[in-house]
Amino acid sequence: MNLYERINLICKEKGITGKELGEKLGLKKSPLTDWKNQKSKPTVDQIIMMCEIFATSADYLLLEKNTSDLTKEDEKEIIAAYKNAVPAIQEAVRKLLDVPEKNEKSSDLKIG
Repeated sequence: MNLYERINLICKEKGITGKELGEKLGLKKSPLTDWKNQKSKPTVDQIIMMCEIFATSADYLLLEKNTSDLTKEDEKEIIAAYKNAVPAIQEAVRKLLDVPEKNEKSSDLKIG
């Protein structure tokens, strides 16, 4: 899949027309036709703006690489950092990731 095809696909997934994308990029018309016909390509600034508009990474937009694919080592490091964080940071991470707080298990409760 080339860059134009990825941009076009994301537009469809997000319900954004080519004209709307052009407007968001500060253009008077849809850039998709020129990109499709290889008359032009998006500028670096437009790529950055599209990443914000589409809430995606430049890696995905440009290279179709999904940066959310973590290695097991990455996952272990993230979990360890979370476990070592102070409770306020853990709470902020849960809120950011929209993960509900689990109720304490009876075995975790301190008695006495």
